[in-house]
Amino acid sequence: MYVCLSGEVAVDSCSQQPAVTGPLSQGMLDDIDTRLHAFAGSGVRLLVRFVYNFGPIGPGAMDAPIDVISGHIDQLGPILLKNKDLMFSLEAGFIGTWGEWHDSTNGNDTAAAHQVVLDKELSYFGDAFPVLVRYPGDLIQYAGSLTPVANLGLHDDSYASDGDDGGTWNPCITAIGYCFSGDTASQLQSYASEVSATSLFTGEFGAVDAALQGCGTLASSSYVYHLQSLSLFPYPTTVGTELQNEGCALTFYNRVGTRIELQKATLDGYPRANGQLTLGVTLINTGFGRVVRSRPASLVFVSSGQVIAQSPIPISAMDLRQLAPSASPAAQTFQFDVTLPPTLPSSGSISVALLIPDPAPSLGTQAAYALPLNSVDQSNNPVFDPATGFNGLGVFDAE
Repeated sequence: MYVCLSGEVAVDSCSQQPAVTGPLSQGMLDDIDTRLHAFAGSGVRLLVRFVYNFGPIGPGAMDAPIDVISGHIDQLGPILLKNKDLMFSLEAGFIGTWGEWHDSTNGNDTAAAHQVVLDKELSYFGDAFPVLVRYPGDLIQYAGSLTPVANLGLHDDSYASDGDDGGTWNPCITAIGYCFSGDTASQLQSYASEVSATSLFTGEFGAVDAALQGCGTLASSSYVYHLQSLSLFPYPTTVGTELQNEGCALTFYNRVGTRIELQKATLDGYPRANGQLTLGVTLINTGFGRVVRSRPASLVFVSSGQVIAQSPIPISAMDLRQLAPSASPAAQTFQFDVTLPPTLPSSGSISVALLIPDPAPSLGTQAAYALPLNSVDQSNNPVFDPATGFNGLGVFDAE
């Protein structure tokens, strides 16, 4: 979601507004708050970038002076924190054309300006959600080393689109504020892979490249960078045509982010009131990305369409963050014991489901934010029920 700060206009008209020289109006701040909050309950999480222009590169694509930008972050910080449960992440934004940290019209293509923005953003959001930087070189310069910084990730706005992804893998671009004469493109790529293993790596296409966008090559690189998010509307649109011609458009997009599949569920024990059951769930992550946050889970028992019991599963017994993405992923079986309630019916069929709610307090009871298992049962029906958020594991007869 691009948010234009030069006026309350459609983002493609953002560059046509007057230069921004002072604080944002209270009306604009209130409207940003309202429009962010409008996504509550939708199942959507927000990847936000604040911009002052939407290109094209040139004097008409004005950003703002760094002191103005700093003040705007102070104004926007409380709004984003108020809506933090809805936030997937924040792209560092603000500086340059499209908020991409290049071609600033206010002299912000410097390490000093970048530090002002990141220091301020981390002071507000460092414990709330990740902040994503456009170029790994800028991130390395900010950190002062090749060691990833907690809660700082990357967004590649020219993903798999040319030899260096529109400068993403160029270790020396003095025009945008960094140059590492001793580093190589391969080192930046390795660094980005490390960042993606602890924070987030997101992307969007920027050009057609038949070699890089071939099914096998694209999948391989997406596992390397644990691709967590990608624009559904590729630019240019011919990228979408290329993926369709390659024959992997649907399978590729289905693997972006986390894709947890259920391979097997076993239930052993005594299915009666106060009985003990042992449940085994074998799961595999076939996505490019990973489960980023600690996810609570519980077993749900349903009889005659009504929930009759719900038993929490300790994170120590089933931590989905252990399901690592890989081109050859390994399945993992999680096993835990459950005590059935004294009110369990003495007869009839009882369904068992796995509920993996969103960890955010305001979203935990909303089925739209529950994590689905991307599998079908023996009748070829999805195991995930979007109306309840339940993943069906099986049925047993009470004794």
